[in-house]
Amino acid sequence: MVEPSPSRASVAPHVGVVTVSYGSRDALEPFLASLREQHGADVAVAIVDNKPNDEGVGDLAEQFGALYVPLPQNPGYGAGMNAGVRALQAAADTPFDAYFFCNPDVIFTAPSIVELATTLLNTPDAGSIGPRTLNDDGTVYPSARNVPSVGTGVGHALFGKVWPKNPWSRAYKNDADYDEQRTAGWLSGAAVMVRREVYEQIEGWDEAYFLHFEDIDLGYRIGLAGYTNVFDPAVTIVHTGGHSLKKHSAVAERAMTASAIRFMRKRYSGALRAPVRWIVISGLRARGALKSMLAR
Repeated sequence: MVEPSPSRASVAPHVGVVTVSYGSRDALEPFLASLREQHGADVAVAIVDNKPNDEGVGDLAEQFGALYVPLPQNPGYGAGMNAGVRALQAAADTPFDAYFFCNPDVIFTAPSIVELATTLLNTPDAGSIGPRTLNDDGTVYPSARNVPSVGTGVGHALFGKVWPKNPWSRAYKNDADYDEQRTAGWLSGAAVMVRREVYEQIEGWDEAYFLHFEDIDLGYRIGLAGYTNVFDPAVTIVHTGGHSLKKHSAVAERAMTASAIRFMRKRYSGALRAPVRWIVISGLRARGALKSMLAR
């Protein structure tokens, strides 16, 4: 396990920020403006561009003193995050203490990065930490959830949209407890900070996920490695929500099904769990087919 360093009490944590853009210029400008306003010009930031074109994301990165990392082949969200870490590491003079991964449609309304990092680095066995996340309307987004199981995963997938308060979705989202610091099965990738040593131990984000479930997988593997995922409501950010997914909803829905199947195969691996795995995957495929049919 990683133990907190006694010297960190007097030294500000060294944190690198990584975000991935996919046609996200309109969201990136307020994101970067709020980050610099609340944290100053010294925080290292990498903007990974999975859709480099004439939007001027590179110019925007330069304007706000961020590293620009164009990836023309669009390897996916997790692969983009890993590319951002590599770029930050290559440009840094000293190792980072942690990496703060966030969506480009996040807005910082108060200092958050040092506060989260201080709690993370001084909490024994904490591998990651996430802030309270607010929607545009001020409601709390359930960002600290339980790892999906057969019951909660399938129940939430089938009934989450038509019956939001169903018992499976409530158990999965763990939405009854967002006022106290606690551990969670996983933290939303919209804003999650990971201790560097833990990131390296679990070899970063699983790049086999193109989109969706990569944050569930990250938290799950942090737990398997013996660390905890900490939700900290003392720090708050605003997430304007899914701008890129709204532009590419059909692709995102197909990716959701593929990623859900990959994760459930991982969680319920082995011959003894084959019947459970078959039931879950069949349900997810049926859901995906229904969603595709309704979208036509």
